[in-house]
Amino acid sequence: MMEQKDTYDIQELFALLPIAIAELARRSGINEVTLARMRDGRKTRRDTVNKLLLELSKVYQQPLSIRNVTGLNAQVNKRLDTKQTKQEDTQIETLA
Repeated sequence: MMEQKDTYDIQELFALLPIAIAELARRSGINEVTLARMRDGRKTRRDTVNKLLLELSKVYQQPLSIRNVTGLNAQVNKRLDTKQTKQEDTQIETLA
């Protein structure tokens, strides 16, 4: 059982993993190479990060999220970010 803390490091979670990487890959639906890249801090799509955190939460029986796990490098969806910025600008213009 892993010690409960406010924050966890992704490398720590992989080091303490009670199952094989191959099993984590199978359960999460993430390729083993991608898991290794995530562990090493490489950029990863946000939905892939979410898949991993969901499965790690099940494995460790603790809530894990982007807020309490450090070392993950989740890519920003630039298209969605641009769309949200435009919507915010439109709302500001409407209020003015």
